[in-house]
Amino acid sequence: MRKQGIEPNVVTYNTLMQGMCQLGRVSTTFELRRKMLASRKFPNLVTYLILLDGLCKSGKLEEALKIFRAMQNSGLEMNITSYTIVIDGSCKAEHFEDAKELFRELCQCFKTQCLPICCSD
Repeated sequence: MRKQGIEPNVVTYNTLMQGMCQLGRVSTTFELRRKMLASRKFPNLVTYLILLDGLCKSGKLEEALKIFRAMQNSGLEMNITSYTIVIDGSCKAEHFEDAKELFRELCQCFKTQCLPICCSD
């Protein structure tokens, strides 16, 4: 692309990162993220969801949770998908207490949205 004078944008990087995750090459997604930042393209929510999903599916829950907390602390607008990815990853890793705590957070954050009745206190 660059040889043809075309600069990759966030969507291009996200697409490449998604492909690498599907191939199980999660470490490559972080290299792509570094290149993305070096080229002054900034990750968006989709970028982070791809990273979270890839980490969870490759059994790297602790790393996924670090990124998830960093997302929260950065002021990035979280959505239900960001929570469900780490809740699913926690359940698959048999970290049920973490999953329950994340679910409680989800319910608190999205009380005004249409969530199942089980979210009530």
